[in-house]
Amino acid sequence: MSNFKVTRYRVRIGNENRVLERPFSAVFLSDLHNVSYGENNRLLLQEIRNENPALVLVAGDMLTAGRETQMDAAVSLMNELTKRYQVYYANGNHEHRMKEKPEKYGASYERYSNTIKSLGVHLLENGSERLEIQRMALRIWGLELDQTYFRRGGRSVLTASRIDEMLGRPEEGCFHILLAHHPAYFDAYASWGADLTLSGHLHGGMIRLPFVGGLVSPQMRLFPKYDKGLYTKKGKKLIVSAGLGNHTVNIRINNPPELVVIDFV
Repeated sequence: MSNFKVTRYRVRIGNENRVLERPFSAVFLSDLHNVSYGENNRLLLQEIRNENPALVLVAGDMLTAGRETQMDAAVSLMNELTKRYQVYYANGNHEHRMKEKPEKYGASYERYSNTIKSLGVHLLENGSERLEIQRMALRIWGLELDQTYFRRGGRSVLTASRIDEMLGRPEEGCFHILLAHHPAYFDAYASWGADLTLSGHLHGGMIRLPFVGGLVSPQMRLFPKYDKGLYTKKGKKLIVSAGLGNHTVNIRINNPPELVVIDFV
């Protein structure tokens, strides 16, 4: 593949108690599905370098679980990114599927996760890390939901208390960024305390209709609520990426792959 668009969002994180010394940016990646933009993702990497981000945030499905899982493009991209940036990565449903079903996928997940961690990727498997950028305390969380939250024909209910059980409570005095692959549970993410949630999974609804939005989710649900873009609920924000790749249903109409850049001010 050779064409993707860059989408920018502006997110204010400073207030009277948390002061950002200078604005900074982050690049947000999701749903690459082992696609390469140019040899070794040269075009994607060049665009990321042009942005000069303070960090790179990944919301999963960078490869596609399969009988013979291909991971070369994802590993190559992580290898190049970690040479320049801090990379924080949460698993999507494809990585989780590989992890939970070794009888089907063999040692693919162990091989992949060990490789990217050895490169310096901060792999957040229902965990978090705290860092400081421009005198602002951030905590980045990775939420990994099991397959019951992604199944077709009906999903499990996710509540803020269930997220508490998986992650613990967000601490005071930090801006909390939650990497959570599935955007459908924004109400729970916001109620739990995520200031900004970053999601993908829906591939922008695959086919986008003017004035309507995305047509269908990977679970074959029509007109998904949070398909692409920036959403706000009681001061909490959700950014949903249309993703960089496809799998199974290889369709995108009025819906180019996208690289998301977030300007924090």
